Amino acid sequence: MQTQSSFWLKTLTAASLAFGAIYFYNDKPQQITTQFSTAQTTVVHTTTKPLAVNNNTQQDNTVASDNSKSNANTSIFGKANNTIELQTRIDSIKQRRPELHYSPEEVAAAVERTNSWSPAENTPADLPLKPEELTDGRQFIQLDTIKIETLMPGDAINVRVAENAKDYAVVIDKVEKHDYNSISWYGHIQGEDGQKYSVSFTRGETLTVGGLDTPDGHYVLQAHGNNGWIASSQLLFKADPKVSDAIHPADVEPNYAHTHATQQH
Repeated sequence: MQTQSSFWLKTLTAASLAFGAIYFYNDKPQQITTQFSTAQTTVVHTTTKPLAVNNNTQQDNTVASDNSKSNANTSIFGKANNTIELQTRIDSIKQRRPELHYSPEEVAAAVERTNSWSPAENTPADLPLKPEELTDGRQFIQLDTIKIETLMPGDAINVRVAENAKDYAVVIDKVEKHDYNSISWYGHIQGEDGQKYSVSFTRGETLTVGGLDTPDGHYVLQAHGNNGWIASSQLLFKADPKVSDAIHPADVEPNYAHTHATQQH
């Protein structure tokens, strides 16, 4: 009886060990596989995500670099163009007047200015005018001589005529140097009526004279250095009502009197 009980006890013990071994070996690989799979997934995500970020960063850096180069090239190109245009203008001034020595800063500043003259604060005392001409209604101005000297064909300037309180846009068409060391700037005013009105300025060493045809009449300009005046032709050439403007043939034909007397005989 004891032998039989011992037999069954051993049998049950062996069976328990067998079931335990089966359970252990069946469950362990699944846990290992699951852990390995999870670890592999983590590794894959951890590895690929930084690569994606690096690729995007590299592309962004490339685009930013290209944009910076493009902007730099545009900036340099624009600056080069301005420099070339400014130097061309300076060379033209030197060719026209070798005695003038304007700095690049002075020329650049003159190019930026749009007005050719401004109203004088006081009546200049050094102008060769008669006392009555100082109060006859002409507009006294401060001429921007550097602006005039730096003008090139294609430039546009603004001229102000206080007599009729109007501004006119003058486009320079041609610049001509004369043999007697004077330079003329020829241009036009585009009228609203479709016509072009001629404008000219001629400047010597110090004297500047000009004529402006406008839709509102003709104007004359004169300046000595920077001091000058502008006035309409009607204002300057007023007819004296006490003096006849009739022209007698004898005034223009010296032989008129002799011829007339011969015909009468």
